Amino acid sequence: MNENAKNNEEYTIDLMLLLNLLRKHVIFLVIAAIIGGGVAYTVTRYLIPERYKATATVIINNRATDSQYIYPSEIQSSQDLAQLYSIIIKADNVLEAVKKDLKLDISNEQLKNSITVGLVGDTQVVEISCISTNPDYALDLVTKFVEYSKPVILEKVEAGSVKDLNEPALSNNGNPVSPNRRKNTMLGVLGGAVAAAAFIVLREMLNTKFKTEADVTNTLGIPVLGVIPYIEGKEFAQK
Repeated sequence: MNENAKNNEEYTIDLMLLLNLLRKHVIFLVIAAIIGGGVAYTVTRYLIPERYKATATVIINNRATDSQYIYPSEIQSSQDLAQLYSIIIKADNVLEAVKKDLKLDISNEQLKNSITVGLVGDTQVVEISCISTNPDYALDLVTKFVEYSKPVILEKVEAGSVKDLNEPALSNNGNPVSPNRRKNTMLGVLGGAVAAAAFIVLREMLNTKFKTEADVTNTLGIPVLGVIPYIEGKEFAQK
């Protein structure tokens, strides 16, 4: 029982020493945090290219009739069409049409990798998106993919309709979607402070000098019999 109390006391003392050590170097910690945040902001602002995202959504319906009722079986079938659409939109004939229209000198594989197609939840809605450092390019690419894939879907899978739900537009009100300057700056501030704290603690751990009577007792396990005081001043040195 006494042993546990002793361990808890030592842990508390060590924690207090650590807090006092960091408090003693608080200015160094603040400076390191500011430098870390400044470096992170500079890298994010000038070295990492901004990326913009353009998206469009279309809704696919395979009903050939104009009935006002939608049956569960038809919804499921439309979902299947939407999954098929993700493949058709990247078909070679669509890719070639987009490249010709935009006068792109890239391979079909490169163009295919520029576009992301996916379902919006478990619905009939398909989202087509593109992320690029050029907002105009991203918007043009999404627009053309939607334009040239519609007739292919209607022809190949005999869909009832493929209609625009949201026309092609830039996400985030036209602002870059990455990098996140605020987030990266805060991470830089945190990283700078943590690195400085680790440096302070490590330096203290590697320092083998005895600074107080407690250091001698705790390290060597022997009592202190006497202390030779250190007195500053030229007069004392001359004596």
